Amino acid sequence: MTWRETLIDLKQDLVEVRANRERRVEEAEAGLKKEREDLSLMAQNLGVEQLLIEMNSTLLDGNGEIETIVGWEADEEDDDNLGSRISIIDAVPDDDEDADVITSILSWDEGGVLEIVVDLGLSDEGIYLQINEIEIRPEREALEQGLIVAFKDELGI
Repeated sequence: MTWRETLIDLKQDLVEVRANRERRVEEAEAGLKKEREDLSLMAQNLGVEQLLIEMNSTLLDGNGEIETIVGWEADEEDDDNLGSRISIIDAVPDDDEDADVITSILSWDEGGVLEIVVDLGLSDEGIYLQINEIEIRPEREALEQGLIVAFKDELGI
């Protein structure tokens, strides 16, 4: 086999390798998109933001602030700023744990800034729910109880 024939054969192998890589990337992206949709649905079903709104209204007379950060939307904004510099390797979902989390924060001034941070995210073990970095069951009743405990903890009650 001549040098040229070897290169031609190698080029054909390269086309196949690239196609397989692209297929794996597309499958991984589709799986991640589905997981993120499930996470968003769970946040809605648990009513995280609504519970924080109700706490703000009832306990703080509406004087608190509520912010929700969707990790992957922030990442997409960062990616948009990169423009055309993204390669196929960059398109592979990374292990950035912050990207796969929805964070809702209730903050208020009580002689200093106090806050309750609710993280609903994806990990290797599945979906997790944390309030002020304490993991709880991802269920509505546990969330309600955890928010009350977190509020009392913030006030030192």
